[in-house]
Amino acid sequence: MDRLVDEGIVLRDTLSFYEVAGPSGNLVAVALTGRLTYRDRVTIRVDKKMEIRRDASNRYEVRTRYYQYHAWRRATANQPRRDLIRYDNAHSGALHAHLFDADGHEVARPEVALHDLPSLDGFVRHAVALAEN
Repeated sequence: MDRLVDEGIVLRDTLSFYEVAGPSGNLVAVALTGRLTYRDRVTIRVDKKMEIRRDASNRYEVRTRYYQYHAWRRATANQPRRDLIRYDNAHSGALHAHLFDADGHEVARPEVALHDLPSLDGFVRHAVALAEN
C-alpha cells in the first residue's frame, strides 16, 4: 500500500484489520475491511474474512472464506456512478469476477480460480486502468 501512496495513486485508505477470538480466547478469524480512494474518482471496497486454525504441527493456517474487491468510479454532476470490476464469492460460494462495460452494466460473470485472484495491489492498478478508459 505504501508504494501506491508514494506513486500518488492512493489518496485515502480506511482499511481496518479486525481479530475475532473464540470462546477460549484463541484467535479464530480475522477480517480486512474498508475503502480505498484513488485518483480519477475510483473507490474500492475491500471485504475479506479469513478463518484461522492450527495445523498438526501447531502452525497457523489462514483460509479466506469470503472475498470482495469492488471498484467503481464515483458519480459527478455530469456522470453517473460506473462499476468497473468486482471479485467476490457472495452469490454461489465460488469465486468469480463481475465484468462491466464502459457504461457500468454487467456483461459477464466468469468463475475465477483462487490462484488467478489478483493481489490487492494488482486489483487496484487494474481498476485505475479501467477508470482511465
